[in-house]
Amino acid sequence: MKIRIIVVAIAVALAAVSPPATAQQTDPPKQSLSAKIKQKYLERRAKFVSRVKDVYFAVGCKVLPRDAGTRSVNRRDAELANIRDQAVFDLKEDEELVEAAKQEGLERAAKPGACDYYRRHPEAAEALRRAMDDAAKQ
Repeated sequence: MKIRIIVVAIAVALAAVSPPATAQQTDPPKQSLSAKIKQKYLERRAKFVSRVKDVYFAVGCKVLPRDAGTRSVNRRDAELANIRDQAVFDLKEDEELVEAAKQEGLERAAKPGACDYYRRHPEAAEALRRAMDDAAKQ
């Protein structure tokens, strides 16, 4: 009986002294510099591809001149190249993504009634034209 009391007393004492399991959480692993650069690049690339789709949709709807798409793609591609050069990875699918985005934008514009968007939202067409003019000036 005395042994049981001693064992219980020791167990209670140890439980009181040791911190709870939830307090021993480890910090999440820190992201490496190359992982941060890659994440930043992938985020910018996603925005870029989305922008290419929008520009080529506008080109297909004749809201922007045909060369506007080329200028936009070239300028933005140069921006992405600066980030890509800092990274320690090589993403060869970039060109394929851009080409697919161009085609998707033009195909979207070819659908019947798709270009009505710019008739219903002339402010969007004007904002796009201004953005293209600003980009050309830079």
